[in-house]
Amino acid sequence: MKDLLRKQETGVSMKINETLKIVIVGHVDHGKSTLIGRLFYDTGSIPQVRYEEIAATCRAQGREFEFAYLMDALEEERDQNITIDTASTFFKTAKRPYVIIDAPGHKQFLKNMITGASSADAAILLVDGAEGVREQTRRHAYVLSLLGIRQVVVTVNKLDMVGYDRKIFRQVENEIRAFLHSVGIVPSHVIPLSAREGENMAKRLGNTPWYAGPTVLEALDTFENVHADRSLPLRFPVQDVYKWDDNRIYVGRVETGEIRKGEEVIFLPSGKITRVKTVEKWREPGLFSAGAGESIGITTEDELFVERGEIVSRRTNAPVRTREIKASIFWLADRPFLAGKTYILKLATAEVPATAVAIEERLDSSSLEVTERHARELLATEVGNVVFALKNEIAADLYSENIALGRFVIEDGTLISGGGIIRSITSDAGITAQTIHLDESFIIGDDGSFVDLTRERGEVDFYVTTHFVDYLAAGNRVLFRLRDPRQIESVALMAFEHDLNFTFGREGDRVNLILYRNAKEQKREEFEFVSL
Repeated sequence: MKDLLRKQETGVSMKINETLKIVIVGHVDHGKSTLIGRLFYDTGSIPQVRYEEIAATCRAQGREFEFAYLMDALEEERDQNITIDTASTFFKTAKRPYVIIDAPGHKQFLKNMITGASSADAAILLVDGAEGVREQTRRHAYVLSLLGIRQVVVTVNKLDMVGYDRKIFRQVENEIRAFLHSVGIVPSHVIPLSAREGENMAKRLGNTPWYAGPTVLEALDTFENVHADRSLPLRFPVQDVYKWDDNRIYVGRVETGEIRKGEEVIFLPSGKITRVKTVEKWREPGLFSAGAGESIGITTEDELFVERGEIVSRRTNAPVRTREIKASIFWLADRPFLAGKTYILKLATAEVPATAVAIEERLDSSSLEVTERHARELLATEVGNVVFALKNEIAADLYSENIALGRFVIEDGTLISGGGIIRSITSDAGITAQTIHLDESFIIGDDGSFVDLTRERGEVDFYVTTHFVDYLAAGNRVLFRLRDPRQIESVALMAFEHDLNFTFGREGDRVNLILYRNAKEQKREEFEFVSL
């Protein structure tokens, strides 16, 4: 048993929750390797032997020292002056260690870029201040969106070549912000930069007095490790099932949430319900719980016969069982993606034959313009919105709700040929919304009454009782705490159907609605009305 669990733990740092993985993406000539080399130099992460080796290479080629060579470890890369493969290495700030990934920029190396970005917590999108946003910049930005990477900082590099001109920076900033908005990404920061000179990398050198935001290192330190998120609902994909001392041990990695000894769980898509008997980990016997990012094994009170691909979750906030999904996919293979053809869809540890029932839209990945509706095929580097019919049930989430179970790869034959994110799920019942019983969900406390929807994933509707409506009719108000603005529609519809009023408020990234009745008795100045 110990050896088996040890295999699950191999390669996982004991400080997995502290290390942040950053991917660097952008056009091939916009200075990614220079940026990374400068990061290592400014954080004191370059061994002296390595520095001397790079300096010797530069002298042999008759050129000045280049920071880019710190990442160009392959001889082929040095000869061609491009980054061929995805490379990763480590540096750290005073806050934490980082794994930083240098992803290729050439169009033909896009598959390697996705390989690097798929495991990242956050991204730096690099744009040349002199050249502006290029086709490859847009394509990489869209891939970040497909992979569900929401923590993005944009660096506008090579501003030393344009005299640190504020107007040029603003033009590039506006252009990249507009495109990122179209793919659902709001950059945390857009930073004017000279990686070569070190301006706004680790410190401010005074060349951009008009910029008051963070340096690159300061911006990185604001990011969070989203791949070890215990606040999300439990998702524990079963990687394998071992038989040991008459026990069946279900092993895998907790993707999100936390699993505890003694709690009731459900295996999906099989629907089998049991309780967790033990939580086991290599060299850590007698665990009470395990969280996101940890590789573990569990035993259950009941002997269940389930296979690889099942998802362990709680019965509340469980993933959806489905045989049909709508997804945005990015195709990489030379052979076209064809409507009507069956592929292998791999999501977490599950593998299922999936037939492309329809390519509803074919898009240009650099502009996101729809080039064809109800298309017959997608070519390499093209994007499509596709309906898949699955041969067997799987458990899945919308990518907007849970990245781990909302994205997948597509296998054609034996080759990984594309990837995608789930936009819509059709459950067995034909619906995706979950019903919130308001009598059970609204809480009356010292600070007022509220309904907390911040942990509800996906669409919601409401079961409204007479008691709830009477409570509002008596002059009380109920605060609805929303997870995101997409829940406003459901609450507003419920209010309209039951002759209720509401006011809208925002606290930072949090959205709140206050429901009330008898509007004539309310002081109008207390509310900012929203039109239905």
